[in-house]
Amino acid sequence: MAKQPKAKVKQVRNVKNLRIKLLIIPAIALLIKLIIIAKIPGHAWLGADGENYLTGVDGLLKDGFFSKENKLSYWPAGYPILLVINSLINHQWILTFASISQSILYFIGCGYFVDQIRRTRISKFSFLIAIVLAFNPTLSLSSIAIGYEAPAAALFLIVLGLMIDSYISKKEKFISKQLILASIAISLASFMQPRLSVCGFGILLVWGMATRSKKILVGFLISSVLIVSITPVIMMIRNQITNGYFGISTNFGGAMNIGAGDKAKGGYSTTDIGVPCDNIEGDSAAQDRHVVQCVTKWYLANPTKSLKLFWNKSVYLWSPWFGPLANGTMARNPWLKIHPLKETIKTQDGFNMVFGNSGKLVSWAWIIGQILFIGLGFRFLWKAGGLERLLGTAALAPIVINWLSVLVTIGDNRFRLPMMGLSLFLQAVGFLSLFGGKSRLTGSVNPLRWKSLERKANLLP
Repeated sequence: MAKQPKAKVKQVRNVKNLRIKLLIIPAIALLIKLIIIAKIPGHAWLGADGENYLTGVDGLLKDGFFSKENKLSYWPAGYPILLVINSLINHQWILTFASISQSILYFIGCGYFVDQIRRTRISKFSFLIAIVLAFNPTLSLSSIAIGYEAPAAALFLIVLGLMIDSYISKKEKFISKQLILASIAISLASFMQPRLSVCGFGILLVWGMATRSKKILVGFLISSVLIVSITPVIMMIRNQITNGYFGISTNFGGAMNIGAGDKAKGGYSTTDIGVPCDNIEGDSAAQDRHVVQCVTKWYLANPTKSLKLFWNKSVYLWSPWFGPLANGTMARNPWLKIHPLKETIKTQDGFNMVFGNSGKLVSWAWIIGQILFIGLGFRFLWKAGGLERLLGTAALAPIVINWLSVLVTIGDNRFRLPMMGLSLFLQAVGFLSLFGGKSRLTGSVNPLRWKSLERKANLLP
């Protein structure tokens, strides 16, 4: 039997060594988080809506899947249901097992994504991407807290990784193993927060348009939407049987109303906010839809005020976790528990520095820097062409969709967490693109045809 050439053997070893090194990075981050979980009181932290989730869990444990607990209908019931699944291991350690399972999921998401990045022309970017994703204190530590944000971020990283694998494997039929798994991941994210289904659909649409002809694209989208819809439909059926209405939750109108009105600032406020809206008869779902209509009419009737609110909400969404421009529900983020500036503001000079002009300057630099590096990352990937252009577009689409969803609801910096894995990826690429980015590209470009937009492809039988 002929021996393999030494060059080929060396190449295989290099690939194997790179995969191991990339996996070690999120593995170390996971080990650190497991140590933190073991040491903190109660072995878990509550996130922003922690008590509400636990109230839902209590209702599910007491009355079963069709519990009438109000928290399970006002907010989506998906995340409390997943917590109950964790409780099947041990009811007394439900939060600990949730923190551990979320941290493991984040490890899988990071590891799988950077392993797929290794197969692209930006493989030399993979180390920084892995470090940024694994050790970003806000996003990574959020997997310890009880909340849907970090698990959702991990699932979206997996979706992009599956898209890369599908493209490289030349899976161009309307259905594939990668598409099924990606749709399941988006469905799970939607189970925890239904609006994320729209963000997921943004990825699927870009993916399908780039790799499927117009005729095949229809089947691609229908099959993926059917899979993604499974978990939201489960919640609708639960509410229909339990509460008599076919809907996921009844908090959307209320969220919209907080961020609208003549006295609103775009974020949470203790002052009188909202728009005039007459009371109507009907169930909670009907009331919620009525408020949505009232707020929508107010936006259309007040374009100037609406634009000002949209600006404020954008600032709040991208605002730092701490400081004079911070606005949102990130007070319980684990990183803020050890944030160095928390100690600084205990003195008057420190407080003046953090919340004065210096703090405002740094905060604006933070906001502008994030958006700038996301833009640079997308620009670099677009110019690289091929799979990299698809990757950049698919990463940017859900970020923009999530941003737009905030404009019609509430400006909250916590709402960027589910898309933060994708934004950090683009920011890392954008940063490295400033230091000889083109020279870091490996291999030759495989032209991206955008088949659904190609007339010749559309005419194929």
